[in-house]
Amino acid sequence: MKIAYLIPKPANTGPILVVLELVKAMSEHGHDCTVYYFDEGDEILFPCKTQRISFFQKINFREFDIVHSHGLRPDCYLFLHKPLRCKARCLTTLHNYIIPDFSYQYNKFIAYTVGNLWMLALRRHDTIVTLSKDALQYYRHRLPARKLTYAYNTRQMVLEAPLDVQTRQQILQFKQGAVTLGVNAALTDRKGIDQVIKALTKLPGYKLIIAGDGKSKASLEKLSVDEQVADRVLFLGYRKDAYRLLPYYDVFVLPSRSEGFGLTLMESALYRKKVVCSRIPIFEELCPQGEVVFFELEQIPSLVQALQQAAGSPELGQKLYQRYLQVFSPEAFYERYHQIYQHT
Repeated sequence: MKIAYLIPKPANTGPILVVLELVKAMSEHGHDCTVYYFDEGDEILFPCKTQRISFFQKINFREFDIVHSHGLRPDCYLFLHKPLRCKARCLTTLHNYIIPDFSYQYNKFIAYTVGNLWMLALRRHDTIVTLSKDALQYYRHRLPARKLTYAYNTRQMVLEAPLDVQTRQQILQFKQGAVTLGVNAALTDRKGIDQVIKALTKLPGYKLIIAGDGKSKASLEKLSVDEQVADRVLFLGYRKDAYRLLPYYDVFVLPSRSEGFGLTLMESALYRKKVVCSRIPIFEELCPQGEVVFFELEQIPSLVQALQQAAGSPELGQKLYQRYLQVFSPEAFYERYHQIYQHT
């Protein structure tokens, strides 16, 4: 099977990491993959052919059995360039809840307008893949139901990859025996990290490490000062392979207000980390049997209780790892997408 993947750029973001996992899985099973991208970037190296193209440069759809786009620009590219009689079967994977997630970045008018234009462009695709059953139900009322399906993501890393000496020393000096919470995320309101900073005021024996950058960084730094916990919050900034920090956390926290999937949950599972998640539908679907501890969004006492419960639950990380092996393994990921490709 010859497969083309369309992405905006080889950036270290969740959707592109999913494409990397797809390329690895498909290549390992003998399929011929090519990645096309619009903007230069060197953060992600794909183990296959890659080619930069312009938005108005048409690829030869006839060369491929599958053309699989990821993101707004790639989806619009396919809408514009897909031939009327197209041999290749065309798919997209939706990595988010388009309009709600846009609402965290833009005003409601822009979110609604751009979101609906994006979903209109998707109607030229043969199959639309969501990341969960919950997302599938969300889109069932907005897109042709016959085109919709879902597939869970996976994540693979080199677990022995060492952290650089300077960062390791910085973290160890910061921890000093405290229960250490960790967050690896883009710093936006949607990620809900402000809730963890507020919870620290009720957790005197705890510290927080935040790896990431984004438009909310300044407000989060100010919040840590206002809440008088700045000495217990370490902002590490952007880290390309932030998963290397996981061994230094006692509890990993996913306090998101909205999430398409949560690849950091998969990373935490591989490291057998104790995890606390906001009680939102995607996390409840992924971990339905006590593999993580949930808290109620915007309820700081609930978060405090969840963090204390997780810190005192030695078996929690192993339960999450077993869930990964059963449902989110690379082999399960490959089998699901191979099935989708065959029936598109």
